[in-house]
Amino acid sequence: MKIKQGQHGGHEDSSEEGVVTGNDPAHVERLAALLRPVDLLDFVTHICQWLQDAHDAAAELQPLRKNNHRGNWNNNTSFGTDRYEYLLRTAQSLGVDLPGFDADPAFQSVLLKLDHVGVYQFNAPAGPHGSLGDISDLRRELLAPREDEALIGRRDAWLDGRQLLLLPWAGTEEGGLTDAWAGQGTLVDGHITWDWVVRLQDIAATETGKASPWLGSPSGPTLFDQSPPEIPIRPRTEQRHGSAG
Repeated sequence: MKIKQGQHGGHEDSSEEGVVTGNDPAHVERLAALLRPVDLLDFVTHICQWLQDAHDAAAELQPLRKNNHRGNWNNNTSFGTDRYEYLLRTAQSLGVDLPGFDADPAFQSVLLKLDHVGVYQFNAPAGPHGSLGDISDLRRELLAPREDEALIGRRDAWLDGRQLLLLPWAGTEEGGLTDAWAGQGTLVDGHITWDWVVRLQDIAATETGKASPWLGSPSGPTLFDQSPPEIPIRPRTEQRHGSAG
């Protein structure tokens, strides 16, 4: 595998299959070290599939909201609400595919816990470097720089001595999961200042040498660092209808 300097300050890994990524190998190894003994590719595969499943499940519900015999009862947040509830209620199932993972749904959010790290996933529609928009008090406590180490807050109680790993992702009802990242950083003026961050799609492409069933073309431009992908991850030509039961 050849490694060359990337245009965004990282490295580009080019495998024999022609897969190009923008991740710094040192940052990928940092992520792998935090996750051990869970395998890095297993983590990427099952986390991204879980996120994709949430998009699929929420999208399946929207036709039911829009086509009820008494009238439509969807609104401009119904898809996001259904997606959030899916992630909250099904997070514990990740422990089946990723032994050692425990999902802690405290504070009406989800922290995925291993022995030494807590993984906090959240929707970042503007990408890892974009504005987070309205920030909840809990998220502010988790992401803001530590100002007083003597105070014990919700962050300390939730992490219980673990390091915090951030996992922002983006997706839409039509396109499903469009991107996902992992890294460590702090909140500054509504944005995350990253110590390091990697794109999960590129990890999967590098490890397998082929595109994954979720996320766009591994050799194409990233959604937020360059131009949008020409083809959505999993385009839906028609909505799948779920049952009302």
